[in-house]
Amino acid sequence: MSRLLLALYTVIGMFVAGTNAAAAQESSYDERALRIDEHMGTLRLVRGTSETVVAKIGTFRGGNVAEVVSPSPKAVAEAKVFQNNYRPGAWMAAIGIATLGAAVGAARISDLNQAVPTSLTVVSVSLIAVGGSKLDTAYRALARAVWWYNRDLK
Repeated sequence: MSRLLLALYTVIGMFVAGTNAAAAQESSYDERALRIDEHMGTLRLVRGTSETVVAKIGTFRGGNVAEVVSPSPKAVAEAKVFQNNYRPGAWMAAIGIATLGAAVGAARISDLNQAVPTSLTVVSVSLIAVGGSKLDTAYRALARAVWWYNRDLK
């Protein structure tokens, strides 16, 4: 009878210890997982339930996302795609918007050849389209980098 009770206590102890280990793993995931948070026009990479900001992504600066997600090789690859596309895309879109303003201003000048505002408009729309495409690629890569990082957490 005592051997049966000892075996029963051992099995119960294993279940209780297994539950505690799983809870400890979840809390460490909760402390280390990343998420993307937008705050007043700035994207931030935030870590865990404590909401520690680990990277800020501003209008023309991308932050070093590859360093933040370095434990995961696939996340680093996606972070490099983000870093290669974000800054050029932001600059192209900004220059395109400025060129569009110049085209509107040039169209108001009555003595100016109409080819000037037309060509400025074509250039501005092209810059905005290419810049927007690069920004879209960058944001998608950032989301994938965060997903790969969180997926590879142990």
